[in-house]
Amino acid sequence: MAITGETKRLLTLRLAKASGHLNAVQKMVEEEKYCIDVLNQLKAVQAALDKTAELMLKQHLNTCVVEAVKADDSARVMNELWQLLRKSDGDSLDLEEKIDNKPCC
Repeated sequence: MAITGETKRLLTLRLAKASGHLNAVQKMVEEEKYCIDVLNQLKAVQAALDKTAELMLKQHLNTCVVEAVKADDSARVMNELWQLLRKSDGDSLDLEEKIDNKPCC
């Protein structure tokens, strides 16, 4: 089922908020702002994305999963959810190699 109606509106608003926070972080980094200030803004980005993901998951559970169970297709949607929960960021950095270790403050 597609994302429609009120859920679409709310998701769009949340994504715009996250995008605004992320743009602010990028500007702060370019302007070499204080590390803690950048980290606080990153937390705001993450919180906005987490709230968006929660809303999207609720939508999915209330629509797609319910419909799949009614259609006797619960194994497929359960597998999809399991795969989603198992995913990690997959882009772990070796910080010792990537950071120049210069003082930031």
